[in-house]
Amino acid sequence: MEFQQGSVDAEELLAFFRCRRLPYLDRFGPQEAKLPPESLLEQWRRDRQALQAAVLERFPGEEVAPGNEALLAAMAAGAERIYGGQVVAKLFWEVDPEGAAEAEPTDSEVALAPSLETEVELTEDNSTDKTSSSLALPPEAIPEFRSVWVSSSLDLLIRDPSSIGKGQLSYLPVHIRIGKRPKPEYELLLALQAELLGSLQGQVPKCGFLILKDGKWHLVHLSRRRTQVRRLLQDYLHSLEQAEPPQVFMARSRCHLCHWREHCRQLNAVAQPLSLLPGVTGFRYPLLQEAGIHSIEALANARLEMLQAIPKLGAGVALQLQLQARATLSRKPLWLQSPPQALPTAPVELYFDIEADPRHNVAYLLGLLVVEQAEENKVVNYYSCLAAEPREEGQAWQQFLQLVQRYPEAPIYHFHSFEVQTCRRLGEQHQTDPREVRQLLKRFVDLHSWVQRSVVLPIESYSLKNIARWLGFKWRLPEGSGAHSIYWYSQWLETRDRRYLEQSLIYNEDDCRATYCLKNWLSQGSVLAPVDGPSPDTWAGH
Repeated sequence: MEFQQGSVDAEELLAFFRCRRLPYLDRFGPQEAKLPPESLLEQWRRDRQALQAAVLERFPGEEVAPGNEALLAAMAAGAERIYGGQVVAKLFWEVDPEGAAEAEPTDSEVALAPSLETEVELTEDNSTDKTSSSLALPPEAIPEFRSVWVSSSLDLLIRDPSSIGKGQLSYLPVHIRIGKRPKPEYELLLALQAELLGSLQGQVPKCGFLILKDGKWHLVHLSRRRTQVRRLLQDYLHSLEQAEPPQVFMARSRCHLCHWREHCRQLNAVAQPLSLLPGVTGFRYPLLQEAGIHSIEALANARLEMLQAIPKLGAGVALQLQLQARATLSRKPLWLQSPPQALPTAPVELYFDIEADPRHNVAYLLGLLVVEQAEENKVVNYYSCLAAEPREEGQAWQQFLQLVQRYPEAPIYHFHSFEVQTCRRLGEQHQTDPREVRQLLKRFVDLHSWVQRSVVLPIESYSLKNIARWLGFKWRLPEGSGAHSIYWYSQWLETRDRRYLEQSLIYNEDDCRATYCLKNWLSQGSVLAPVDGPSPDTWAGH
């Protein structure tokens, strides 16, 4: 992304909404610390372009070049729909705005959003606002104000039918995204585009539309979001004036695709090491800070009674966090007393992992590692039940069921709940006898759950990757991840390059082998004398 001094792009404002550190680092951070963009992000970009092309084909309109001049020319010509382009405007706002928020339009004020078969129909004077407060008020109307040039690329503008015949046509913003449901960030972008359009056409739209993955149009009222956009813009400009990047709490579910994730982890390891401790969430971190716990050492050495007295933390969570801090400091596993039961073992054991592509709503690879005890040796074989096409998912599922039925007494080890949830879905979707599915799931052994009950590990997260790598296991594809798995399958479907399928197979087999590695380690550890300490039952209820 290119930046200009004194200007803000809509996309960086959205990035600030998602993470207050991200756009600061994009502007001022050490560029050599940026990671290459994730392949899945590029795939999503192409998916969005394909959706935009589909909308243009279904609803033809005029395509324009970036810049206000091309946009104004299309508006003056009365184009029904305007695709592409970019709007740029200088926005003004009060330094300390006062007054109540604008009222939200009622459903009766605005007609329903169009389906793919209908046109936009809006009642008179309900879609644009000529008098409501706008970021684009002239400077002489505001005693104390700030201003900034803001630009936004546009997906689509639609002509407001209620403005026809009134001297000047006005337009409403439409944003096209591949998400499955409206998100606040999408609505904020529409609100910002409404402000920019208001400076251009003299009327600020009160509503806009989202077109999502399913092709449906979603009506969005913008009054509340416009107020949030004002505050967001002010906060962002304030952050850019600071000498250091904003402090943020790293959420693994949110940061795993970010190109700054390793740089941020290093920053937090120095400034906020406690925030990287497993179990310390964005909610729990400030509770610990308020109680004077600012380091892993302080957490490990604090009196348990003091921690358990922290409001809203909970006694079980306090114990869990302290044990995690102690394991992290010692760099050794901390075994708990009395594991609830021994891990099941059998002459044949199965290790199970699924690869799925939510873009195509398919579990495309059900991988199974079969470990058989043969005299003093073990025979290990990997089997892949592959749906090379999404429509072949049912065949892969039946292949998997036939495979596990060869070993009816074998426990089926997996990691976390995804395999259980997916097998239930596959059983329902492909009309498998419910009794067969129930019998299958009774054989499942979740090693993630076992780890949680049995041991505290000196690691930053309890993912299979982190645990197995800590144990010394190495994946043949070091960059492999769930995101890459989605990307590989999508690329296979698009290019028919079998190398992508082969990468998925290698990655899945290694996941199965990592699960096998973890089970062996747990079996050895569970017979060790546990440390003197509380039973995992003490954690119940947190």
